[in-house]
Parts: sequence; C-alpha cells; structure tokens
Amino acid sequence: IQTPEGYVSPTPPSNLCLHSSTTVLGDNLLGIWPENSAKFDVNSASVAHGSNVVATGDDFGTVKLFEYPSRERYAKHRCYFGHSAHVCGVRFTFNDKYLVSVGGD
Repeated sequence: IQTPEGYVSPTPPSNLCLHSSTTVLGDNLLGIWPENSAKFDVNSASVAHGSNVVATGDDFGTVKLFEYPSRERYAKHRCYFGHSAHVCGVRFTFNDKYLVSVGGD
C-alpha cells in the first residue's frame, strides 16, 4: 500500500477498511463465512460504496447482506433466496441503489 507521502507498506494496516471491495478474504470479512463452510463456499462479495454493508453470493444459491466490516465469526445477516443454483457474483451499482447477482448453471 502506498500513501500519498510515498511510503510503501509491505502489509496493510490492521485497521484498513476499503471504500469498495470484491474479495471474500480478509479480517473485515471473517463474519461472512458460515459455520462448517469450506474455503470455496462463498463465491463473491461486494462492499457497498457507502462501506456499511457487504453482500455475498454462495454455493447454496443465497445472497446475504452483512454489516461491514464483519469481523465476528458467523455474523448476523439477512438472507435472500432466488437462485436455483450457486451465486457466482454480486456487485452493488455505482450509486448503491441496486445489488446485482448472477448465478451459475
């Protein structure tokens, strides 16, 4: 990570919260992983540009909304069903008005 002053850090600071993110890994996303899940059960995550919510799509055909950051294991969430198979991707639109999800076969 490079700061405006030019300092380059080999590792991000522990209190780093991204404005927008699409990764499913990291300390700020520990709570999105279901109990007894495999490392590939959560396929996609999208942090809203307002950075107070993260959406996930998983192998069980569900889209979930969590508070962001979600640092506690097995965090409370809202669960939405609508896909008949796994959810490959979720993304918030540029203005956070919509959440788009895409599924697999």
